[in-house]
Amino acid sequence: MRQHAEKALASEHEGTGAGALLREHGALLARVAMALLGEQAAVERALEQVAKDAAHGKAPGDATTSATRAWLLGLVRTACAAQSLRAPRGTLRLERDAAPETQRDGDPGAARRSLARLKPTEREAVVLHLVGGLDARGIALACGVAEDVARARIASAVGQLIEEDGR
Repeated sequence: MRQHAEKALASEHEGTGAGALLREHGALLARVAMALLGEQAAVERALEQVAKDAAHGKAPGDATTSATRAWLLGLVRTACAAQSLRAPRGTLRLERDAAPETQRDGDPGAARRSLARLKPTEREAVVLHLVGGLDARGIALACGVAEDVARARIASAVGQLIEEDGR
């Protein structure tokens, strides 16, 4: 997965600020995209779009700020949403060997099914929080919503996942 993500994020903008941001945050962007899409080819297409969008956009602050990470993850969120809309219903699936650096507790298919039962906005919020490491403020920036809305989405999604896990 790492090689595929690096290839998708590599671009003619390699020597630019966007190239440096993508290089620094590439693994995180790929993990979030995989959590949202679950299929390697779709992730690669989404990351290619992220590379284009990052090259033409204006990142806030420097590469170490949480606002920059939120901006990049917002690009990933948008690109993944576009990929989901393009895919025929039910064709995106979690690939077993897609994230070798990730510890696997339990059945990844069960995690994918649980995420699929959430509203798309809640799924994005919980993935950005748990996988992307964003707090409510970062999620608000990435999703273009108020911080209290982001907080409510996280709480609702986590509550539903906990409830489902208890069944």
